Amino acid sequence: MIPPVEPIVRADAIARVSFERSDPVRMARFLVDFGFVPLAPPAEGRQYFRGCGPASYCVEVIAGTHDVFLGFALSARSRDDLHALARFERRGLGPAEGPGGGERLRLHDPDGHRIDLLWGAETLSPLSVREPLAAVNLPNAATRINRPVRSEPAPAPVFRIGHVVLQTPRFGEMMDWYRTRFGFLASDIATIPDGTPVLGFFRFDRGEEPADHHSLALLAGPDARLLHVSAETIDLDAIGQGQQHLRAQGWNHHWGIGRHVLGSQIFDYWKDNAGDEWEHYADGDLMTADYPTGFHPLSRAGLWAWGDDLPDSMRPPGPLPADAPAQARAIIEALSAAPRPWLR
Repeated sequence: MIPPVEPIVRADAIARVSFERSDPVRMARFLVDFGFVPLAPPAEGRQYFRGCGPASYCVEVIAGTHDVFLGFALSARSRDDLHALARFERRGLGPAEGPGGGERLRLHDPDGHRIDLLWGAETLSPLSVREPLAAVNLPNAATRINRPVRSEPAPAPVFRIGHVVLQTPRFGEMMDWYRTRFGFLASDIATIPDGTPVLGFFRFDRGEEPADHHSLALLAGPDARLLHVSAETIDLDAIGQGQQHLRAQGWNHHWGIGRHVLGSQIFDYWKDNAGDEWEHYADGDLMTADYPTGFHPLSRAGLWAWGDDLPDSMRPPGPLPADAPAQARAIIEALSAAPRPWLR
């Protein structure tokens, strides 16, 4: 069980992610091919990229000497919430950097990631994109008549940052830190045989208003690092033609197309020029605050419903030493077992 907490505030959305890049020009190329739109001109070694939605920007790229994931920002529901968390943390507020302005409270989570809570940023007019291809012809119901599907390879239009997935050696501490400060609710928790939670999917608490199945996911692991950033696009055709475009531009395809089990998203994963993972997704689950937490045994089969199996680089390393911690051994055993009889 995950004991309830009374949070300081209830955040509303993931606003943006931030990276340092030693080759920001190549990173910009990847982001544009992935579906983000650059905001011009770059300023003081920083460049910003928007999605098709109203957020002032979704990705910040800072020119530097290292390739580092710096952190992400959350949107506050009110200015009072911003001040309430600032009082709790005994920290002052500052101006939010980049387009849109506003105020921000800057924190660092237990693993050292920079976490901002934002309020008051100006929004942009949404960009025009095609309608979803929702009309589907079924064996017993013809709904798409005289309307051929004629999509072309193109960057998948991304609307917003949907979620961030982090690996952490401090799973319980990280889970409590985010739940206490920002009101995250556990949608699904995966456990090892002794009942210890090692993988968690957490959504925003919006009361009766639906929220994504997860905007934050945590996986227990030996070191603190980003696993992937996920951006929402329109539908399966956008993901498929986005894949065709990214392949044509020579980027490194990682995993997909498939459908997840926990969250139900149709997914496709890519790697940027520094090796970080980015996911296109569509058709994810939405839950209200009263949706109960699901508990599941950790397994590789629980990560995908259909599509290719996990690539080797996403699987655990080879045999552990005899003195390896029991939790690490249990995680590796769970993620090493073939999820289907015909797979290795």
